[in-house]
Amino acid sequence: MDTPTSTRTNIPKRTHTPTIRFFRSRRLLGAIGALALVGLGAAHTVTNAGGFATDPDASWPLFLVFGVGISLVLWAIAVIAWRYSRRGVGRVTRVIIVVVGVLLCLMAVNVLRVHPEIILSPAGPGLWSLIGGPALLAAALLPGRVR
Repeated sequence: MDTPTSTRTNIPKRTHTPTIRFFRSRRLLGAIGALALVGLGAAHTVTNAGGFATDPDASWPLFLVFGVGISLVLWAIAVIAWRYSRRGVGRVTRVIIVVVGVLLCLMAVNVLRVHPEIILSPAGPGLWSLIGGPALLAAALLPGRVR
């Protein structure tokens, strides 16, 4: 009696499921938004450090909280935006990115309204907000995966 000794022939073949890939444009927009947040944080730190150095009545606690602290928060949100654009997980992360994108767009509108001459200055918030706000909003609102 010849019986097959291998049971591998009885295993059904797996059907090929297509891999789900991320939108390349979402990755690009998330990276642009994250880099704009890094630039905004750097400009904020440099500008406030210059103001701190020239003001004789400046206090260290205010500089550390409002000068460096806000920049650290911006850089942390940049890391969150970068990771979200790469992995695309988390509803809370998406909401954070949408809120930051809306705030950056509002800041760009406010700079255009009040001081339109500094909108393209890299030391001010206008350029970084003008680039980062729409990029973050688009990265958060684009679908996560393409089937």
